Amino acid sequence: MASASTMTIDLPAAGCEPPPIPAVAMRPRRRTRPTSLAPGMRIGGAWRIERELGRGGMATVYAVVHARFGKRAAVKLAHSAALGPQFTSATFLREARMANLINHPGVAEVFATGTYAGRPYLAMERLTGRSLGARLEDGALPRDEALDILLELCDVLEAARAAGITHRDLKLDNVFLLDEPGAGGRRTKLLDWGMARVAGEDDPLRGLIAGTLTYVAPEQFRGEDITPAADVYSLGILAYLLLLGGAPFTASTDVDLIHKHLRDAPPAPRALWASIPAALEATLLATLAKRPEDRPTLADIARALRNARTRLRAGMLRWLTPLPVVAPRDVLGRPAVALLANPRTRIASAALGIALTVATVIQLLSA
Repeated sequence: MASASTMTIDLPAAGCEPPPIPAVAMRPRRRTRPTSLAPGMRIGGAWRIERELGRGGMATVYAVVHARFGKRAAVKLAHSAALGPQFTSATFLREARMANLINHPGVAEVFATGTYAGRPYLAMERLTGRSLGARLEDGALPRDEALDILLELCDVLEAARAAGITHRDLKLDNVFLLDEPGAGGRRTKLLDWGMARVAGEDDPLRGLIAGTLTYVAPEQFRGEDITPAADVYSLGILAYLLLLGGAPFTASTDVDLIHKHLRDAPPAPRALWASIPAALEATLLATLAKRPEDRPTLADIARALRNARTRLRAGMLRWLTPLPVVAPRDVLGRPAVALLANPRTRIASAALGIALTVATVIQLLSA
């Protein structure tokens, strides 16, 4: 299973393949445990803390309620130890701008920002559910459900692409599964847009590998410009995890994992799902192409996913549909059910049955 932590790593000049990187350089720096906020405390003057919802390497999320208006929300408060030259308050607060630029129901709404004790925070839509990573701890998803999730991710990534935004940190723990369907019947939200890349703007993370190594596209390791094709690559990794049961590239060290992303071909999906539709298999392999220009578009991926879902559900229905019942016929070929519908026929048949039963009993007693 992929690491839940996101890291940044210095890169060589663009176009160069990195030399072997010491494993120590790949580890996130040690962080002190952040101080929790207690229920009843206020943040930003108006938001009253109800409880802690979750904690990650970069921030803690709290359930809050607006003291004046009663609006329930979530506050995402950065850890002071996570902030530094490569991850500033401005970097953290970029998520609010990304969410509003994309303006899609698959992205959590952010409606306020601020600072608390020198730490930036976001006030955002409160979600009820759990991450996709947490869901998989209970076991694999049914494949048709996994296809639904991947299709919803295609939809939100396409909206981001249209806004000129690349998420750059797509992974299991950044996909949130709602307990109840939201707008348009959606069940997923794509979270954590703070590391997103905006086309045509200076990239605050330029020259760094931003993301979790299991999902990072090869062009990031080569120091090339980041485009939405990087999200296509990460989506392909996610599809392997959901549909095939494991990541296509694994290694015992970060350095070996980087070199697999750069050089190794992924395993054939058919070896892990024998009946996978050929078009979906070809699409999954194409998402993991080493060169961004060789990867399919999100529309192509969505088409392959929809067709696979249709075929999969049709196969399930064939198993559930009962076989047609053929009415029994008499010796003359007439439907017996129709004959028995006549009351006189039913009486005669019952009398004949009783007579045959009595005759059988007498024969057994006299034997």
